[in-house]
Amino acid sequence: MTKVSDILSFLENYAPYNLAESWDNNGLLVGDNDSKITKILCALDVTEEVLNEAINTSCNLIIAHHPLIFTSVKTVTTTDVTGRIILKAIKNNVSIICMHTNLDCADNGVNDALALKIGLTNIQNLGAGDSLSLGRFGNLDIESNFDNFLHLVKEKLGANGLKYVGNNNVYKVAVLGGSGGKLIDFAVKNSADTYLTADCTYDVFQKAQNLGINLIDAGHFATENVICETIKDKITEKFGNIIEISVKHKDIINFR
Repeated sequence: MTKVSDILSFLENYAPYNLAESWDNNGLLVGDNDSKITKILCALDVTEEVLNEAINTSCNLIIAHHPLIFTSVKTVTTTDVTGRIILKAIKNNVSIICMHTNLDCADNGVNDALALKIGLTNIQNLGAGDSLSLGRFGNLDIESNFDNFLHLVKEKLGANGLKYVGNNNVYKVAVLGGSGGKLIDFAVKNSADTYLTADCTYDVFQKAQNLGINLIDAGHFATENVICETIKDKITEKFGNIIEISVKHKDIINFR
């Protein structure tokens, strides 16, 4: 029977830790390597709702992108959300694996999934980050006007809304899932006419306008949640039908 250690080893080979940013925290963050897997739940974050979903659907392993624990934990109590999740996960024998920036950089990781989702071809490494493997760029099959591309991005990513600047036609697109606004220079360096990312500040939009590049902020959740489908496909191919994607975890940011 498949163990947590089998899944962890598979994910470590898929997204090696040496690809991660130096500040990151990846791997088995809660649980037992020798625990036998009943079912796996995949989500972008380990929230209390996701943990409850795992328990209610008899999943005893959660695979998430964002680390549950970012810094040294001095106390584990019910007075904060991280402590409650850790305690409840241990009590219910739920292990938690998190693969973050190593999964952003990995081949067929977050940024490849994002590029493919919006229809890019000839996908190449953008060259950002500590490992020089963060971000991707590629081409559309046919040049698009900016308005049509915005509609495509919103629909394909299921984004609640888009923030953007620019009005150039779109053909060569750079993507970086999550907080990639400060890395816009890599999109310019690779001659992209459009940069798709998230969490952009006002000054980044100003910079994009001054540089003459389209900038689209589609939200952190929408630009990274695409990886859940990829993880499900890879785990299913290797281990069989033992994984499902969370139906409880959704983007918490709304637009009016």
